[in-house]
This record gives sequence, structure tokens and C-alpha cells, in this order.
Amino acid sequence: MKKIKFNHNWVFHEGGGSSLEALLGGEAVTKEITLPHDASVEKERNPQEPGGSGNGFFREETIHYTKEFTLEADCRDKNIWLEFEGVYQNAFVYINNSYAGKCPYGYGNFYIDATKYVQFDKKNTIKVIVKNGVPSGRWYTGGGIYRDVNLMIGDRMHLAADGAHLAAVDVEEGQAAIRVESTIEYTGTGTRDIILCAQLVDGEGKVVAQDHMPVTIQEHSKETYRQRIYVENPRLWDVDSPYLYCYRISLMEADEVLDEEEGTFGIRKLQLDTKYGLRINGKVVNLRGGCIHHDNGVTGTAEFPHAAWFRVKKLKEAGYNAIRSSHYPMSRRLLEACDRIGMLVMDEFADVWTSTKVDFDYGTHMAQWWEHDVTNLVNKDYNHPCVIMYSIGNEIPETGNKFDVQWGKKLADKIRSLDDSRYVTNSLNLMLSIMDRMGDMMASAQAGAPGADAGQGTDAGENAEINSMMSNMGDMMDKLVSSEIAGKATEEAFAQVDIAGYNYATCRYLPDKETYPNRIIVGSETYPKDLDVNWELIEKYPHLIGDFSWTAWDYLGEAGIGKINYGGTQGFSFYAPYPQKAAYCGDMNLIGDRRPISYWREIIWGLRKAPYIAVQLPEHHGDVHNMTNWSMTDAVRSWNWKGYEGKPVTVEVYTDAEEVELSVNGKVVEKKKVGKIKKYMAFFETVYEPGTIEAVAFSEGRETGRDVIVSAKEQVKIAAVSDMAQIPADASDICYVEVSMVDEEGNLNPGADKVVTVSIDGPGVVLGYGSADPASVENYFDKTAKAYEGRLRAAIRGNGQKGTITVTFTGDGCKEAKVRIEAV
Repeated sequence: MKKIKFNHNWVFHEGGGSSLEALLGGEAVTKEITLPHDASVEKERNPQEPGGSGNGFFREETIHYTKEFTLEADCRDKNIWLEFEGVYQNAFVYINNSYAGKCPYGYGNFYIDATKYVQFDKKNTIKVIVKNGVPSGRWYTGGGIYRDVNLMIGDRMHLAADGAHLAAVDVEEGQAAIRVESTIEYTGTGTRDIILCAQLVDGEGKVVAQDHMPVTIQEHSKETYRQRIYVENPRLWDVDSPYLYCYRISLMEADEVLDEEEGTFGIRKLQLDTKYGLRINGKVVNLRGGCIHHDNGVTGTAEFPHAAWFRVKKLKEAGYNAIRSSHYPMSRRLLEACDRIGMLVMDEFADVWTSTKVDFDYGTHMAQWWEHDVTNLVNKDYNHPCVIMYSIGNEIPETGNKFDVQWGKKLADKIRSLDDSRYVTNSLNLMLSIMDRMGDMMASAQAGAPGADAGQGTDAGENAEINSMMSNMGDMMDKLVSSEIAGKATEEAFAQVDIAGYNYATCRYLPDKETYPNRIIVGSETYPKDLDVNWELIEKYPHLIGDFSWTAWDYLGEAGIGKINYGGTQGFSFYAPYPQKAAYCGDMNLIGDRRPISYWREIIWGLRKAPYIAVQLPEHHGDVHNMTNWSMTDAVRSWNWKGYEGKPVTVEVYTDAEEVELSVNGKVVEKKKVGKIKKYMAFFETVYEPGTIEAVAFSEGRETGRDVIVSAKEQVKIAAVSDMAQIPADASDICYVEVSMVDEEGNLNPGADKVVTVSIDGPGVVLGYGSADPASVENYFDKTAKAYEGRLRAAIRGNGQKGTITVTFTGDGCKEAKVRIEAV
């Protein structure tokens, strides 16, 4: 089947494009665009937006897209489809003014059979209406056709879309058996004899396994055929060596190739049990995991290959070996990046089942569309070795209801019928599962508990915001989650899946080992500050297979859940008001720079020996730090604190050593034992003096590593570098230009908050520009932005022409910086 990118020459319009709108005065064309496109990130944020903090005060609205296209005459006797990889949300598709289909789910890919609607003697028109209700999500959703669209053209005899499935069903020393299942669809008449060919090709282009199968195809049929091929001395895929083979499935009639599909596939063996936990290729693997949302910061939700590759690469470098898509099916681009780089994936179906969490989310459609969407999820993932488990849901309240919990069985059974080569989990928040019993349980728990007034003033009704309750209830939550009532209420939900996903239920890790000896647990969502305790348990107990922190990468929406408030008391809601737009709880910030907690995490995982220095904000020294459960520290990596010379400052040093010694400008401040306050951490009180701060770690009296921060000079320049020398001229991908405020010796000055303007010459556009500031009032389509912690980023895209793109950055008192990129 021929698959052609269908991203060019679309026209974006505001409004729904209805006949009534046209009658009342027509519709204004907003602009011509090339997909992928996020309409929400291009709008001014508004503090009065109905989505509020949840959506980061971005705009959600109904929009539509139109496109004209022609088909070659030789397509007349072909089958024509359109694949939409992601449209947020409620997409209605019209071809030549006829309704051709729809898909309510904003995160799933879907197909439109266009065969009977298209014409070959004149232009075709397509219209996609995106009806984005408000509010439709608990985080920044974006809006529009934010992933690729593909035009698919196939013979009457063809392989079904995503219809080639490969699985390593038997992997042993020196040999692997590969099951190949191919779904053939025939929309023509008459009986035909064909040959179904399956080949596996190694990285050097050598065919290492193949099979030819004669098949009789009857008219108007769709059947799946199974072959088994064997690879001698296979190279196995894992996170350390992500080796990929290429597969080729062909339909042959005589000497003619009727259809062909190619892709990549990795051979690996999965095992799961209570003795060893999770094994890949016979080796125990503890999941060093993190959750990620689907936006890419300055470019919103628009998905590009480089953005996906960049994100996975940065997480891998920080020590992660697994990511959880939260809470939606992962994009094809991210799956491809995880395959190539070596990152394990928990791919999640949805945040809701039949009960909505906000008024217009997927819960309004799930009961009618779940089978369609789950099928597309599994078919999309099937040949990707990175995917090791499917999650059927996130924090689903139905899991505590004996009737509604049966949705879990339906979902798990459907997935297993489509793919028996992976595991199924369900990411439960036990508090949400017992929400209908919360009032009585809280009253009982408070009655005999010291500090029982901790939960007063909260609303435990069905509409209470679960994360806000969790942030404020503290120890009360642990009592409720660890209760026998919560355990009994969720027994059936956990029994339906292979792996029990625990969201914020680490208090049950050890008790449930005894209560449910056959249960294998993954920390599907955990507080970032708890890794020091969680990881010790995971390394000790095989029934605990990993930890997925919330969150690995900062994201737009859920504004302020990781924000620290100073002094006074923290109110009930942890959300922050406008202009906060990001959660600010990620190991990586919005532009992918590592925050200090990521180095603490890397040390706990045993992947870093050198200590790491971070400094708490001196302007809040001595203030009470009011944390949410998703924040641990306000420390940043900086020894530039202009205006605080001679004033007290708290320094944090992360290390797995026994002791650490801190010096400022060569003078020892103190030598301390590590872990007295927090594991793998030591805290020092000193006075800020510009110059050098150094930490030296010791174990058994011997130095094990050191870390140094040097104060940058106040006079800085703009340093700009592109992470790619070339980008596609056809706008199919982007690159990032990283901007830093550095002194003459190249030292970053995090305190240099200069305002920098970007301009571009040549065949390119600035797709997005800004900083990681979670509360900036700037828009990502602005061409002027203030540096945050000394850093900015620009995303550059081609405009359809080849040539040299020159990107120029100018700032007050700084010499301009130029970067050249070739559009090829």
C-alpha cells in the first residue's frame, strides 16, 4: 500500500464552518498551514479562559481545516483511505461535502475510507471539523490536527492498514521463532491465487528469515494468515542494545507485487513472575520510569520526529529506561524514537472510562468508541519492541464499583485477543476507587488519629479534585489507601490485569506482598520526592518491577501543581493562578534542561557517582517552603546570586557517598554525613560569595567524586547553537536552536534574565520560541522572550524551499548571535 504524507496545503479556519455560518456572512480564512498544527498554542492566553489552570489558560474552541487535492487517473480502481494520527478532538471528516466519518477520541489514530467519496476528473475537497468542548481535559490538550495525516492508496487486493503483526514467540540461545500475521483485504470480485511473502532483513540488508505462503483469496473478503519464520543467532533488542530488523510483507500474483509493507521490528523475550519480577532476554530489569504528557513546550502538541527523538534521548541520558504515556495512546513518532534509542514503554489507553472527569472529555464517548480506539492502539503498537505493557486506564473511579469494573475485563480481554505478546496493567488511584465511601472512612480515620483536623475543610464528594485532595490530606491519604476497604474494593480490578498499577499507593507495596502473593506491582505514578524509599523496595522485592515518577518532563496545564509557596499556609487548591501555565513538576523543564532532582534520581539509580550541587533560592531563605506532593526543592544549579552577597544561602548536595565536604572559594564550610535529613542528600548553610563552590564526596575516608560551580561574569553574551545542521525543506521536521546567556569563558549565568529577540531569514519559520519559565506571560508565537535560568529555545521549521536559513538573536547590551541551518 502506498502511504503518502498528506500534510501540505491545508487551510485553517476559525469556527465550525457550518452552512449557517456561511449564510450569516461567510467564514474568514485564518491562514494556510502545513500539518502538524496546534491551534491552541497560537492563541493569546486569557486569565478568564473556562479551562483555567487545568489547561494553562490556553484557548479551547471549535475550528476546522480544508484542503483541495487531486488523484491520478490510475487511482480510479484503487482503494483510498486517509489516516489521521491525532486530531484533538471530536473530528468530523467531510469529503466533497459528504460526511465520510468521525472520531471523538483526541489521542487515537483513525482511518477514513474515502474510496466512494473521491473523484478523478476534478478536484476533491476535504473538510475536518474539530469540535473541542470546554473543558475537555485536565491538562493542556492542544487543539486541531496536531499529528500527521496520511493518504493511503491500495490495490483492490491489499494488506490492511497496520495489518502486519510480528511477534517473537520463542527466543532461545541461537534461534528465535517469529510469528508473522498478515491481514489481507480484497474488495474486488472473483477468486484469486496469490503468494504471501514474509522476510526479515538485518541491518546490513541481508535476508535472515523468510517464508512464502500460497493463499486463495475469495471476493469481498478480509482474512488473517499466519506464518512462522526462524532467525538463527538473532541479535536481540533491549534498552542497552536496541537492535532493529526490517520486515517486508508482500502480496504476489504471478510476478507482480500487488502490495507491500515494510517496517522495523525488534526481537526480544519478555518474562514476568514473582520470583524474578520483569525479565527481558532473561535479564532482570527494574523500570526506571517517568510519566510524560504529550505537549512539546514551545511548539505545543504538534508532533515532529525530531521533537520525539530529542525527548527520548534526553530522558535516556538522564537514566530513564521506561516512560509511561499519560494518559493517552503514544504517537507513532515517539514509539519510533523509543525503538531506536532503547526506551521501554507503558502505552496507556485513556484517563477516563464511562465517568467524565471534566464535562467534555472522552468519558462522553468511551462506551461507544472503546473497541475502535483500543484496536487502533494495539495495531499501531504491535511491531514496536519498546512497548512492553498496555495500561487500560488511569485513576478510573469505576474500578471500585462491582458493575462498572467489568469495563476493565472488556478492555483487557480485547487487548489480549489482539496481542498476547505483552502485559496488561491498570493504573489505579485507590482513593478514587473508593470515593463513594470517603465520607465515612475519613470520619472514622479522623476520630482516632492524632492531628485529625488535617483533613477538615475538604470536600470529599464525587466532584472533588482528586489531586488537590491528595496534596492536602497527607498522612490521612496513606491511612485511606492502605485500608482493608480500599484493598477489597480494588481486588477485582487488579485481578483482571497482569500487572497492578499503583498510583500513589507505595504504602501498600509490602503489605500486599503478603495479602496478594501472586500480585506483581508497578508504581505507575509516584511522588518524585519518594524515590529514595521506593527504589530500595524495588531492588529488594521482585514483585515490585518499577517506578514511574510524576513527572519526567514538565508540561503545559495543571498549572502550578509543583509550585512552591513561601510563608503562611497553603490553601486547599494547589493550582496556581494566571499567568502560571505549566505544572512545574518535571525532572526536565519545558525545554528539556535537567532540573536538580533528576541528578538526585540518577544517583539513587546507581548511574552517577559524582556528587551534584544545587542551591536554594536565597530570596526565600528562612521562609517556610510550602510544598505540594509533586515538589521537593526550589534549588537550582547556580552560584550567581547578584544582590545577595554576604547573605545566607542553603546548599544541597546529592551523593551516594557517606560524607560530603563543602567549600566556598577554597575555604571549607563544613563536612557532613549524608542522609540525615533526606536520603542521598546533605544540606549546608553558608553565605553567598561570588567565585567557586565545590563539593567533595567521601566513603570510607576516600574521595569518590567532586562537583564544582563557578560564578559566571555579569557581562554575558548570547550563545546560540542548532542541534541539527540540516532540516527537511518540506517542513516535515524541525530542529531546536538552544540559546544560553554565557560569559566570555562560556560559563552559563542563570541569573542573566535578558530579553532576547529572534528573527529569521531564508526558507524557514520560527515555529515556537520561549523559555522554560512556568509562569511567563509571553506567548510561544512571540519573537521576543526573556531568558529563564539563562536559557531560551527556538524551534525552526522549513517553509517548502531549499536553501540556507539564518536565525539571528539580539538582546540589550549583547552582540547578536547567528545560526545557519540548511533546508534540504
